[in-house]
Amino acid sequence: MLTRLALQNFKSWRTTGDVRLAPITGFFGTNSSGKTSLLQSLLLLKQTADSSDRGQALHFGDSNSLVDLGDFRAVVHKHSVDSRLSLSLDWKASEALAIVDSVHADQPVVE
Repeated sequence: MLTRLALQNFKSWRTTGDVRLAPITGFFGTNSSGKTSLLQSLLLLKQTADSSDRGQALHFGDSNSLVDLGDFRAVVHKHSVDSRLSLSLDWKASEALAIVDSVHADQPVVE
């Protein structure tokens, strides 16, 4: 379960600070205040993780994606390509994670 989100230079957000996430989280605000951007950042991370292209740092989307955000210039705050984009998450795993060494697949590296 995701427990915290923080964005820097993502769309309308210069910085969100830490956004606490709970099993049920509601975002409230005026139109164009950045609520959808918070959700789009999570979709961006999900489709990047699901992408088979490991050479791509972020998968901004295409016609088959959950969200098509265009490109870096379209996503970075004020379209400033010299800015650093940062997305940060904390989570609690429902069960222990095991990372397997691809060379020695039968031996867990981290549990």
